[in-house]
Amino acid sequence: MLVKSTEASTMLPAVMVKGFFVILTGTSILCCLVFSGYFQDATVELGPDHYAERLHPVLVKVLPAWLDMPLNTAVNIGYVIVGAAWCACTSVALMRGQLKDDDAKMFYVFNILSCFYGPIQMLRILTQVHGFGVLDQWITFPFFMWTFLWGLHICFGWSTLRNVLMTSVSISSYASVLIHPLGFEICLGIHIALAVSGALIAWNANKQAKCLKHFLLAILSCLGFVLIKLMDLHLPQYSRLFVYVSGHFLSKICDIFQIHFVNHFFLEITLSQYAKVQKKSE
Repeated sequence: MLVKSTEASTMLPAVMVKGFFVILTGTSILCCLVFSGYFQDATVELGPDHYAERLHPVLVKVLPAWLDMPLNTAVNIGYVIVGAAWCACTSVALMRGQLKDDDAKMFYVFNILSCFYGPIQMLRILTQVHGFGVLDQWITFPFFMWTFLWGLHICFGWSTLRNVLMTSVSISSYASVLIHPLGFEICLGIHIALAVSGALIAWNANKQAKCLKHFLLAILSCLGFVLIKLMDLHLPQYSRLFVYVSGHFLSKICDIFQIHFVNHFFLEITLSQYAKVQKKSE
């Protein structure tokens, strides 16, 4: 038993570190493409006019001048927290033998991506630089595509070729922003539909899994993320509160919860699948 635990501890860092370097490499490539000017014609909303949040008069004297949207800035720490927390949960489950390496890879990639997304979004808010705005949009696509691939992984097992090909297609689809003004919105809608279908595919293959609650919470969080963000500039007409606690901030809260509930959903599916396989083998 002690030997088993030592093997798991030795093996664990390799799985997690590999996922980290996959995300680091991918993000570095995107950064190089963006800051080389390939997407300088992409439409990105920049400037305070595109955000409802305004600094409360009391905070003007306390906060530094560059921090004019404190809540929209601080909320991005949540992506790092939830991503790191689920990486830790994955590590514990892997050491206990509750997850296999390939299943852990799905969790690690998804949650390390969350840890990377937080700082990118924060830099967009703080700097309002076009390149960070493009990265903020672009990195959203692999998030949703990975959820779709997660569903395929549950049904058909790990496939490096499938994951690389479909993630590459997802990333390449961002070029649509250079073709049509609504290219990002159209592709995002397709990616969201794929993510939902991936979850349903996984659930359909494991109908015994009790994951309805987290599926519905993930869907509601996704809807909140999209709809509340669209309402950001309109909400202040209903209450002055939304000038300080803006729709954009609230949409990011929904997005963070969405990541959390997606993790819960696939954990329940994965454990349920293990239980089903074990029951058949007895």
